[in-house]
Amino acid sequence: MKHHVVRKHARLEQALKLASALALGIGLSGCGHNMSDLHQWVAHQLAQPGGRVPPIPDVPPYKSYTYPGHTRDPFDSKILLQLYNAAHRSSVKLNVHRPRQYLEQFPLESLKMVGTLVDHGTTWALIQTPDGTIERATVGNYMGQHDGKITAITSDSVKLQEIVPDGFGGYKKEPTSIAMSQTK
Repeated sequence: MKHHVVRKHARLEQALKLASALALGIGLSGCGHNMSDLHQWVAHQLAQPGGRVPPIPDVPPYKSYTYPGHTRDPFDSKILLQLYNAAHRSSVKLNVHRPRQYLEQFPLESLKMVGTLVDHGTTWALIQTPDGTIERATVGNYMGQHDGKITAITSDSVKLQEIVPDGFGGYKKEPTSIAMSQTK
């Protein structure tokens, strides 16, 4: 009985090998078509006279211009630092110990104002996050990634005061706002 099963298995294996060889032969037979038309086209293209490449145009040499009366380097940071109000820089500080609020994890540009709500005399702005959830925020709350404190809420916008780098190692306050999102 065991010998009979082995013989059937050997025949099945031979049949699979034959079927694989036939499939491979049929598949490769499609690759050997006549390419004489391609060779003829290439020969015709090579027989054509070459085109003329236009010469490179003359580029006039660069002539520098010196502005009269401007001897100071406009990118000298020492001069700009002298002009900067040092008292302003020292008065604005980040509160690194303040616990962060939920809406501060999102860039301000990614948040949308979608409405307002008044509850017990408090006006709330309805803010949609990038993932589509609606959060509410009121004056004194923070949103955005630059310590944006909400200073006012109107029916069509949220006004904030952000603390941003001033370019001289300090910080400055900058007003910004989010307008009511136009729904389509």
